[in-house]
Amino acid sequence: MRILIIGYSSIAKKRVIPALQKLKEIDGIDIATRHKENISAEHLECARVFDDYQIACTLSQAELVYVSLVNSEHAVWAERILKSGRHVIIDKPACISFDEARKLVELADNKNLCCAEATVYAWHPQVHIARTLFDQANTRPTRLTLSFSFPPFSDNNFRYQKHLGGGALLDLGPYAVTPGRLFFNTQPEEIVCRVCSRHPVTGVDTAFSVLAVYHGGCSMIGHFDFNTEYRNHITILSPQMSIDIDRVFTTPPDLENNLIVKSHNTTS
Repeated sequence: MRILIIGYSSIAKKRVIPALQKLKEIDGIDIATRHKENISAEHLECARVFDDYQIACTLSQAELVYVSLVNSEHAVWAERILKSGRHVIIDKPACISFDEARKLVELADNKNLCCAEATVYAWHPQVHIARTLFDQANTRPTRLTLSFSFPPFSDNNFRYQKHLGGGALLDLGPYAVTPGRLFFNTQPEEIVCRVCSRHPVTGVDTAFSVLAVYHGGCSMIGHFDFNTEYRNHITILSPQMSIDIDRVFTTPPDLENNLIVKSHNTTS
């Protein structure tokens, strides 16, 4: 399979391309960027580079396209890619409105194509292990507490610009809504969210806390923030066991991570 990456973002450069290079199923990578001068020499050697997104979509033979642009451009390019008959994966947040999301899902469904948001932590082996441990203990998770927060970005970062789809709700929202699907296997029945702070100049939301209630009395509480020391953690609780995972949402590929399991006053 050949892959086209639209946008040479930090995540594409540091995570996506190195991961693709390790997959034997990938036989070629194309990159479309408006800033060709920023491409590393290593990636110039291994990829075909376009300096225009539309030309790349026209000339690339890629079967799958990965969109890694500012949030406001995601839906526009995802729609064009789907209409060209190719699968698409989109950096989170895939869309900045419900109408955009519904339009892309309907288009992908009509064309029998994949349209996916790249919220990828769910496929890390540590999440599978955590779910398996609860199954083996014959107990079901009923509570989640999680946090994903970090120090402020530079003032010119697009996450502070409303017209570019900035704000903590859009940037970190995918990490608030996905854990319930993973560990409760259902969607929330009720969500209560409170924005805690806003950028002093642009006014976009920079922190929020959320409470979600699920079927059977399950619940999740989380905090997400652009204004704190780095924190990236989840605690999964059931009546008989709890599991803590650090770096759960962005685990470096070379990290040997630890899961802290507590059951009947015993820690392992």
